[in-house]
Amino acid sequence: MTKTEEGLARFALFAGLTPEDLAAIEARCTWHRFEVGDQVFDRDSDTLEVYFVVTGAVRILTQRADCDIALADVVAGNYFGELAAIDGLRRSARVVVTQAARLASLPGPAFLEVMHAHPEVAVRVLERLTRIVRALDHRVAELATTSETQRICGELVRLAEPEQGKPDAWIIADLPNHKELAAWVGTTRETVAQAIGELARDGVVRRRGIGLVISDWPRLQLMARA
Repeated sequence: MTKTEEGLARFALFAGLTPEDLAAIEARCTWHRFEVGDQVFDRDSDTLEVYFVVTGAVRILTQRADCDIALADVVAGNYFGELAAIDGLRRSARVVVTQAARLASLPGPAFLEVMHAHPEVAVRVLERLTRIVRALDHRVAELATTSETQRICGELVRLAEPEQGKPDAWIIADLPNHKELAAWVGTTRETVAQAIGELARDGVVRRRGIGLVISDWPRLQLMARA
């Protein structure tokens, strides 16, 4: 596939580089189109490319015995895959497309060359890796110290928004499917379905079309913290 009309200039990683520098990087990229559900690469694969999300979005997933665990969503203007490019080891996670995407992939050795040639880019990569480590520390602590029900309630609290015109009412207008919720809270979709069913029977939530109405907002918050 040829390079899309949208290039790498919008990426904060490359801020300050000259048009000539950007053009040289783009010339070494391969340009791809992916549809929802496509896998970009799998865990333990030996590819080294760094991917730049030009449009769309992808999700980074790891896996335990009975379920996928979502680690991050990467949206347009961001990148992923730099760990393998830096250390040359196998991929540590799986990446799937969540919104139809155009990606540019830069070979790992070329990415390292860019970091060496442009120290400001290298510093931004280090800053991003630091944020990733901090976020993963928080994620591990959450998974280790909270129950599945707590995490499900916490995710519903995170997704809820005040209903327009009703400041004391909270809704989730478009509830993600059980599989997506399960990935974010580190459990199975069956557990998510059971938990939401129990919340509905207890009068904490109720269905409205494809969404969810929070009938008892203080109680849901309390259950997320309990």
